[in-house]
Amino acid sequence: MARISNETYIMSNKKYLPKVSVIIPLYNQKDYIPEAINSVLAQTYENIEIIVINDGSTDDSGIVLDKYKNKIIVINQKNSGPSAARNAGIKNSTGEYLQFLDADDILLKEKIEKQMSSMLPDKENLSYCTIKILNEMDNRISSRTTYEFNDIFSHYYLFWKPYPTPIHSLIFHRDIFDKYGLFDEDLKSNEDRIYLAKLSYFGVKFRYIPFVGGYYRKHSESSTADQIFTITSTIQFYLKINKFVGEKYIFDSFGYSGYQIMCANCTFYYFIQIRNGIKREILKNIKRVLKTNEITFFVEPLDSRFKKNKFRKMLLACYFERYLNTFKSFLYIAGNFNLFKRKI
Repeated sequence: MARISNETYIMSNKKYLPKVSVIIPLYNQKDYIPEAINSVLAQTYENIEIIVINDGSTDDSGIVLDKYKNKIIVINQKNSGPSAARNAGIKNSTGEYLQFLDADDILLKEKIEKQMSSMLPDKENLSYCTIKILNEMDNRISSRTTYEFNDIFSHYYLFWKPYPTPIHSLIFHRDIFDKYGLFDEDLKSNEDRIYLAKLSYFGVKFRYIPFVGGYYRKHSESSTADQIFTITSTIQFYLKINKFVGEKYIFDSFGYSGYQIMCANCTFYYFIQIRNGIKREILKNIKRVLKTNEITFFVEPLDSRFKKNKFRKMLLACYFERYLNTFKSFLYIAGNFNLFKRKI
């Protein structure tokens, strides 16, 4: 029997479409939350509930939410971080499927319908689509590397690989959280990354559906704009994930210990900040954080004769990009920083 099209499936089953709960954590994003909510209200998929978790906002976010009475569910809680906010949304939602959306990001109007129409016929539990980057600091929209990954764990584990799944690219079946638990509330950043890394470690299938479903907004108030917060969160990520999956899994997968890879990724972050033109004082503070956490700049077993030259090579390459303001790609730096090339 011929398989019916996704669009036909949705149109012929409208009365029986499962509910999708859209969960939006909110902390001091009064200028952006209306656009996020409106992007969900405009969805072409008909069976949706919107839950906004006001995570102790101290601006006028609450006043903004009042304008959406009878259209959204609002949960107020003391500030506890994005993981706790998402978990509160999960616990208070009634949908069979879950869509997360940060308060400063946007969904395109057909995002949920297109994704659900691809998931429902085969009863899939997890899928993701392409999300573009909306950079408010230079008014540019850019693409990100997204496709079906055979080894998606490495893309969550190695920070120099493309990160394919910002949280709003995904739609989860509730069974995922029933089986594998909720987000780690100890983490204030990378909480989605570590959760998805664990799912990939357990062998959960990530289905890629090739269409653009929304925008990830970069702006001066983003948490990722705080470099000290980012590097500290990255270290926390590695300490937790390395402990969770174990040294054997890490070594069998990459040929190095979890500590070595943590050092390599933090070093990579350090050099990228140089390339991005970070202020000298902030760079010193990053270096201080790395030293405090016993992060070394080189991964063994690199030959000791190459250490100084490797450092100089990276430093010169980064400063070259910084001061000449070239358009060399991010992958140029990553290619020159190939710490995991095995010696024969």
